[in-house]
Amino acid sequence: MSTRIKTIELFLACGFATAVGTQAVPTNAHETDNILEASTSQTYLLAQSAEGGEGGEGAEGGGEGGTATGDPNVDYMTSLGLMKGHLLVAKELMAQKNYEEAEPHIGHPVEELYSDIETVLPEKGVSDFKPTLNQLHDLAISAPDSPEMKTLFAKSEASIDEAIAAVPQEQRNSPEFVLNVMVEMLKNAEAEYKAAIANNQFVEVVEYQDSRGFVFYADQLYQTVADQKSQADPEGHKVITDSLAELKTAWPSIEPPAKPIKQPGEISALVTQIEFNK
Repeated sequence: MSTRIKTIELFLACGFATAVGTQAVPTNAHETDNILEASTSQTYLLAQSAEGGEGGEGAEGGGEGGTATGDPNVDYMTSLGLMKGHLLVAKELMAQKNYEEAEPHIGHPVEELYSDIETVLPEKGVSDFKPTLNQLHDLAISAPDSPEMKTLFAKSEASIDEAIAAVPQEQRNSPEFVLNVMVEMLKNAEAEYKAAIANNQFVEVVEYQDSRGFVFYADQLYQTVADQKSQADPEGHKVITDSLAELKTAWPSIEPPAKPIKQPGEISALVTQIEFNK
């Protein structure tokens, strides 16, 4: 993400905090919703400005990976979450027997993400599962409809889950930790979604599908801590839940719609709302 976007995010954060601080405390849910709607609108307009308006060219470099939050476990878990997102859309495409489009999503975990965790796995006592991912990708190219493909796919998913289980349970059950991972995943989704669009049309199907997988897995991840967040911070939970539901409408199916349902600025605004309420 560019320095300019980072600056805008900081500005948004300050602006949102000021706006909330100057509001009278809401006395009912309707007033709370009005404040949230106003802040979302302001966030969207500023996010649009940062991106140069709606319907522009794709992001300067869409790909995911390279997360560096300063928390090694967040970075590690984010890379694994992105792997899960890729396999989520690959499974959806394979169910439709669309093996050609599924193949790159099967390849990306090993080609784009594995290097981010490779040196960390031994430290966490996790077996190297790169050979399994490579075998899966090879089979996706040579015999995607074979029974062996299903077996290897399940083995690959289990290997990623095993690597996730190496994160201390206290962190995996922590809303703060999970939300930090979610936000990183959603920022990757935001970049991929923007990269998929040019002239208000989807021109990169793979990036559209990547972003779908990341958002939908981030939503699954949130469900693991949603009850805790709801009890500790009901208003924050509502913003996150509503924002995730709204985000998901941008991906109505595994294949992109004729025109974007939401502009990149709108996606950015919703991700920002989640980040402010984590």
